[in-house]
Amino acid sequence: MTEKRRCVKMDEIMKNMLIHSLLEVFREEKAKDLPKEVSGNLILRIAEQKEMKLFLTDAEYQKVIEALNKLRDSFIHAGRYPDGIDSVMIKIIRAKYKRYAER
Repeated sequence: MTEKRRCVKMDEIMKNMLIHSLLEVFREEKAKDLPKEVSGNLILRIAEQKEMKLFLTDAEYQKVIEALNKLRDSFIHAGRYPDGIDSVMIKIIRAKYKRYAER
């Protein structure tokens, strides 16, 4: 069965940044006893992914944007430059829908 998902081309830096930001959201959800399946599964999928194309469902897309925005806010609060995070957010926001065949 095919469905439309957002397709993002990743590099190693982007992969590490996504994992780092999603881990923070996962820890927050765990501390507040919120459902953490989406973020947990997404972290594992990104970490194990060999190819550099990431296909995101709408729920995963929202979670990634939320996680990167929280990481960006923490960088600004600490007085660090969020340029790298901004470029990753722009790549994800501009991601187009493509057909994804589940395996």
